[in-house]
Amino acid sequence: MSTKFTKSGSVKLWLTLADRYIVYRKLDWTSTCRSCLNERTNPDDDALGVQIVKDLHRTGCSHLTGDNEAAEQNQALLKRVLLAYARFNKHVGYCQGFNLLAALVLQVVDWNEEDALKMMLYLIEGVLPDGYFANDLRGLSVDMAVFRDLLRMRLSALAKHLDKLQLEANDGTAGSSNSGYEPPLTNVFTMQWFLTLFSTCLPTASVLRVWDLTLLEGNEVLLRTALAIWDGLAE
Repeated sequence: MSTKFTKSGSVKLWLTLADRYIVYRKLDWTSTCRSCLNERTNPDDDALGVQIVKDLHRTGCSHLTGDNEAAEQNQALLKRVLLAYARFNKHVGYCQGFNLLAALVLQVVDWNEEDALKMMLYLIEGVLPDGYFANDLRGLSVDMAVFRDLLRMRLSALAKHLDKLQLEANDGTAGSSNSGYEPPLTNVFTMQWFLTLFSTCLPTASVLRVWDLTLLEGNEVLLRTALAIWDGLAE
């Protein structure tokens, strides 16, 4: 993940929106930080910690890789923020992909863990649809279905081409032990784009622009971004 970007505008926008959300939720932020960002061990911390540590090496941010002291400190901060969010929202807990979101948030807020926690809370609960990161991914599934319809409407030739490729692939596996339901080809790429909010497929400066607009306008921006990428791939 490239880290060459101008973040001054983003951090002011993000924290202003997040602060308004905290007020809207009527959260005592000092108390929230005290209960979530503490050194005391909660019953679920060990299991969550194992999950989080497994994903840390996949984050790919230069600030988090290597054996130097700064990288180790940043990894520890990332783990604390992810664990803090899991403590705050026990229903969601920790989901694979949160490490990528939190890593970018931490860079933007200059590794301030309280600001990062605030942004994670606002992003996941205040911006994205309910159930986006639930076990059944119901919120994400809705976006995927809407996106497939958009693709057929806006890029009909590409949609037909992808349907043809999938039909040919299904015909090739018919009767084999591996035959069965195959998700749409668009899901192979688009689901990962949505789960990571494009942090793994676009330059960081572009990701920040997408996030700025998503925070202001909602998850519809994710659909428009995915459509633009597929349009580029079709050329």
